[in-house]
Amino acid sequence: MAKRIKIGLIGCGMISGSHVNGYLAHPQHAEIVAVCDTVEANAKRRHAEVLSGAASRAETAKTDAEKAETAEAREQLKTNAALWAEYADNGVKIFSDYNEMLKECDLDAVSLATPPFVHEPATVAAAKLGKHVFCEKPMARTATEAKNMRDACDAAGVKLAYQSGGTCLDPTSYAIRDYVTSGKLGDVYYGRLTSYRVRGRPNVDMFGFGRWFLNSVYSGGGTIYDTGVYEINRSIYLLGSPQPATISGIAYRGMSPEYTGEEINDVEEHASVFVRFTNGMSFTYENGWSSNMAGQPQGIFIFGSKGSFSNDKLFVEKGEWDTDEQGNRRRYRENLVETPLELPDMSFPDKFRDFLNACNSDTQPVSNGDIGLKTTEIMSGALLSAKLGREISIEELYEIEALRAEPIPGWHIP
Repeated sequence: MAKRIKIGLIGCGMISGSHVNGYLAHPQHAEIVAVCDTVEANAKRRHAEVLSGAASRAETAKTDAEKAETAEAREQLKTNAALWAEYADNGVKIFSDYNEMLKECDLDAVSLATPPFVHEPATVAAAKLGKHVFCEKPMARTATEAKNMRDACDAAGVKLAYQSGGTCLDPTSYAIRDYVTSGKLGDVYYGRLTSYRVRGRPNVDMFGFGRWFLNSVYSGGGTIYDTGVYEINRSIYLLGSPQPATISGIAYRGMSPEYTGEEINDVEEHASVFVRFTNGMSFTYENGWSSNMAGQPQGIFIFGSKGSFSNDKLFVEKGEWDTDEQGNRRRYRENLVETPLELPDMSFPDKFRDFLNACNSDTQPVSNGDIGLKTTEIMSGALLSAKLGREISIEELYEIEALRAEPIPGWHIP
């Protein structure tokens, strides 16, 4: 049986609830042993949530076991109930400093539910002590930070996963990736991704979010780091993880109603990005927190020489030549046919189970440090390009990031 991974939760704010529920859902594979937050009230609230959640799940499992239709299901529920019940005896430790938690607790992995500016130092510290890392999105504020995280985990031989990888864990994504990478779609030369909200800016149109969302020093950026990261991450996975070569981006901020709060608001509300990859492929990304656009097609579109994907629909070109009486070709009659996608006959874990499986094997999480790095290169590169008003290379991105003074800011939009 796979080892039960002992988890230390770093960050107990709003998003950490999904981490708590994510690990509690897999009692045979994970155990939350500690929580950490610089705000004592947050840590105590999540601590209580872990214990109450485990107790509630234990009682439900006991009841369900009595009604189970098979002996196997009954034993599974009884085992889960016993593991959840152990939380009441073992307890969960509370920390205010993640460095202390890393040193004092017997951990196998940490789960980062913090704002982006904490991701790099916490990941590097955990990796140096041999702990696997599951990180909230976005992976980092800059490509340099993401590279440091990836390299630290690789050097330590630990796994690095991050939250937005959940968009890839389904049969359709697996099948699309197979079509693209196996050559069934022919030469995949271009793609386009469009995703926007009419109004959806944290703490401007939507409330209850951390103040850091609108401050590039803490967040790295706005819409592309908050919502665009999901689809950029998925596109990199679907395309077989190509390496970005050059990036050209534009960014805009100024949609009404204007922000009237006292905190800094210097992040983009819209970003458009054109990326050239080293394999010759190119991709356009459009993402927005706010737009006056509705009813237009959104999603991901992949262009290949033998077919295409329009979101999750596969189209294969099966045209033929018209010929004259002598058999000479006269005109090609295209015939684009919607074709059923060959879905794999296999189950897919959720993002937390995918990470836990990787911790117990030689496999990488579906969204690993390498994909996370490429995603961050695109995001940071897009905002730097927008600031400079020209296309930049990945090499130039790292050179300019290295020139900036501490603390490392994001690419603010005036």
